[in-house]
Amino acid sequence: MENKKAHCIIEVSVDSANGRHAVGIMNMRQALELPEMPSLTYTHPDPVKAAAGIVVNRQELAGYLACR
Repeated sequence: MENKKAHCIIEVSVDSANGRHAVGIMNMRQALELPEMPSLTYTHPDPVKAAAGIVVNRQELAGYLACR
C-alpha cells in the first residue's frame, strides 16, 4: 500500500543571506529525493501551518512522512 502522505504538496526553499527563495513546489517524496543541503527548508505538510509560514527541516519532513 502506498503512503498517501508522500503525495502531499510542499514548497522547497533555500535560505541564504538574502532571505528565503523558493526552489519549487513538489510532493514530499520528491522533496526528500533532493540532495541533502542544510540550507533547504520545506513548508509544513499541514496546509494551515504552511499558510502560517511554518517550515521544517529534512529530518522533520521525513518523520512526518513516516508517521501514518
